[in-house]
Amino acid sequence: MFERAHELMRGSDGGTRLARAARLMQRAAALGHAGAANNYGTLLQYGRGVGQDEAAARCYYERAATRGLAAAQFNLGFMWLHGIGGEPDPVRARRLFEMAAETGDTDALTHLGRMAMIGQGGTQDFGAARRYWAKGAELGDSRCAFNLGVANAGGHGAPPDLVTALVWFSRADALGNEAAQSEIAKLRAVMTPEEQAAACRTGPQTVADGTP
Repeated sequence: MFERAHELMRGSDGGTRLARAARLMQRAAALGHAGAANNYGTLLQYGRGVGQDEAAARCYYERAATRGLAAAQFNLGFMWLHGIGGEPDPVRARRLFEMAAETGDTDALTHLGRMAMIGQGGTQDFGAARRYWAKGAELGDSRCAFNLGVANAGGHGAPPDLVTALVWFSRADALGNEAAQSEIAKLRAVMTPEEQAAACRTGPQTVADGTP
């Protein structure tokens, strides 16, 4: 049922095919399929193939999250963070993101870094924020690399380090982050040639290993 639902969704632009896919996802979720529960939650959240019901979407995400599905843990955490389908609870959101991050979920790592940086849903921890983003950047996430550039340029949790900031903004640019080039230009305008050369010699992995 799960695979058939996916086939219908891939070939659908809405209408009866998507409605059939939603019914199959719901049936598979009822039989305990975590992926189906997560997907049906998404359909409910955005009203695709079924009537929009954000509160019910939370319930289906929770079914999948309790079975250890990282995507569902992130989705449920996002709803708790932003109060979608019910009251917000950043503490629960942060716990869910932490669970998803253990599997290398880059969306969770991105959000965890921001929450740790500002102390949302738990203790403010600049070092943890940088470690979350470093892990996400190592996994190829351009947002995490960009955020590390911002943290190092702005001196969040440590003295400003323009060389390290340039390394991470360059990494973000290489990963396709559209905002990185403007930040690189700003840094180059105030950095010495020696500092820029040092950034060129320093790789992201070296920086990540030395992140405070």
